[in-house]
Amino acid sequence: MKREISPLCALSLSLTAVLLIAGLGAVIAGALVPNVVLPAMDVPMLAALSLIALALETVVFGHGSREWVASLAVAVVDFGLLSLCTGRVSASEAVRAAALGGVVFLCCEVLFHSILDRLSSGSAGKHLKSAAVVTAVLLWLASQSMAGMGL
Repeated sequence: MKREISPLCALSLSLTAVLLIAGLGAVIAGALVPNVVLPAMDVPMLAALSLIALALETVVFGHGSREWVASLAVAVVDFGLLSLCTGRVSASEAVRAAALGGVVFLCCEVLFHSILDRLSSGSAGKHLKSAAVVTAVLLWLASQSMAGMGL
């Protein structure tokens, strides 16, 4: 019998994995090249991390139902704790990163799943994994209009 993972657990795993890899990359880049200019924690960066996690979740775990409040709570905890653990922000900035990251993630998730539901109802429903990647790329390009809005 195949065991299925709950959608909230899949979301938590994918978002945590993406944020850990990004945070580890920032820490390693800062340690090896001290003069490197790391990207700012603004809305397009948070949207990129959120959309990578959403696309990864859809590709690896499949498309599932959503609980928006629980997703917001997971995103707030992940963005707050993992941005604090990388050492890039102070404690007060981690609270702002958690709030902004949670809101950006929730907006990205609602838009991502509404577009993906619309695509999966048509003839593109057979290619859900590629539709998820294309949707994430297009939403990331749309988030570029908010460049400069950040912590």
